[in-house]
Amino acid sequence: MLLALMPLSLIAQSYTVYSVVGSARWHNGKTMVPLKARKVLSAQNKVQIGEESAVTVIDEKNAKMYSFTSPGTNTVADLIKNLKGKSKNLSKQYLSYVVKQLFSDDSEKMSHPNTYMQATATAYRSSSNDSLLLNQLGNLLSVDSSSADKTVEALLIDSSAPISTDYDVQFELIDCTTGLPLEDHIAPNTSCYLRVTNRTPELLYMNLLDIDSKGNKYLVLPMDAAATCAHLLVPAMSTVSFKAEPFIFGDEPSDETLLLMAVREPVDFSIVMDTIKTGGQGTMRVGLNRRFYQVK
Repeated sequence: MLLALMPLSLIAQSYTVYSVVGSARWHNGKTMVPLKARKVLSAQNKVQIGEESAVTVIDEKNAKMYSFTSPGTNTVADLIKNLKGKSKNLSKQYLSYVVKQLFSDDSEKMSHPNTYMQATATAYRSSSNDSLLLNQLGNLLSVDSSSADKTVEALLIDSSAPISTDYDVQFELIDCTTGLPLEDHIAPNTSCYLRVTNRTPELLYMNLLDIDSKGNKYLVLPMDAAATCAHLLVPAMSTVSFKAEPFIFGDEPSDETLLLMAVREPVDFSIVMDTIKTGGQGTMRVGLNRRFYQVK
């Protein structure tokens, strides 16, 4: 009798889409429909994942999070089977937070902050995490006697100032027209998108900070008002492209420093629009990768 019920339990199993980065669709009858966050899938639903894309789902019943990056069309059950047990276990507290924020109206309100903005703290995510990000950004810079009087921003745009990282993460900018990585020298008005690689065994949330030679800052990927960062999630050991968030360089000559930031837990990345200081205390691990570009 139990064996007879097993297929029914598999069919009844549901998975809520937490994040889609890149392109993904699901088979709805005879058509393929774009897959979006909040969609509830069954184990038998077919999902088509594009190249350099990622889909992350939540299994509320078993408090697990699964990330799929294999391109092609597969059922959810097969995608989970191919992970060979690799999943992220969620505590009840964190699961409650994720689901609550996922279905919050604020999770769909996106903005590119150009000034400091602090998201409202939640029951799980504390604003202290945001401060820890700032602290670690300063701590990962090598400050010696000759640079002690410089701001963190000044050190970040100084190619001679070494920078460390807690995670192995990489990025490159891809030309929207050619589909090729951009070199250090970029023509004015070039449009591009961000491609990132997570070489760690952990899910990481990422964003990219742009600082010009005058100290002006720009956060490349938008933040949702709830600061869930679901749309910024990059699965372990994967490469994904943020094609839906292209950006364009200006028409004036400039020197641009781009800094990739990666963390394990959601943070309000827009806090980096504030002044970054050194000497802060904290235990947050942050992955950093820096590249320099010249627009001319």
